[in-house]
Amino acid sequence: LGSWGQDFAPRQRLGDLVAALLARTDIPRLRLSSLEPWDLEPEFFDLWKDTRLCPHLHLPLQSGSAAILKRMARKTAPRAFAALVAAARAAIPDVAITTDVIAGFPGESDAEFEETLEFVQGMDFAGGHVFTYSARPGTPAARMRGQVRGDVARERSALLRAAFAGSARAYRARFVGRTLSVLWETTDRLSDRGWRMAGLSGNYLRVTATASRPLWNVLSPARLTGLEGDGLTAVIEAAP
Repeated sequence: LGSWGQDFAPRQRLGDLVAALLARTDIPRLRLSSLEPWDLEPEFFDLWKDTRLCPHLHLPLQSGSAAILKRMARKTAPRAFAALVAAARAAIPDVAITTDVIAGFPGESDAEFEETLEFVQGMDFAGGHVFTYSARPGTPAARMRGQVRGDVARERSALLRAAFAGSARAYRARFVGRTLSVLWETTDRLSDRGWRMAGLSGNYLRVTATASRPLWNVLSPARLTGLEGDGLTAVIEAAP
């Protein structure tokens, strides 16, 4: 997605497409999917002056070790990644930054894993996906030396998941008591209490609330009242 338009003549960038969508449509909410960090420049985040862009960015990291990233042929490094995240946070208030990380990539030493764990812990991510490396036949990584034992890779994955769970909960807790716009996506009936709605805020928080009628595909403000599992509870303040 991030490389959209770079093969055009004349060359364009993803920011051109997003700007056109915002200028030429009245779509109330636009969320971008996963974006490789090397496809973005700090000025890209200026687009978020239009509040219809969801304050959520998924930027795959894969490792917090510069040596591992080089072996992965990733076109970024931890310092550059951190600088990009800092630019996004400076431009987009309360932005949720989520990422992907692989544990147990071939040759990953204990020290390199600790680099990744410390980097994840220091970045205050709003969440993240952890993948335990598994060899795919025919890929360069499958032929690399130093394949990490499965039990070691799984242990490292568990530590990373715990780190993400902690930072995700801390990020959610910041919004208790605040009112956010929520797009209601699913529902089930709850006897006399009405409809139990579930949806996503712009910054990708899972929110549940009770409504007097189903609000499928409706945006409405909701006051977040507390943490619940991997999401938050809320009271709908107004519904169209």
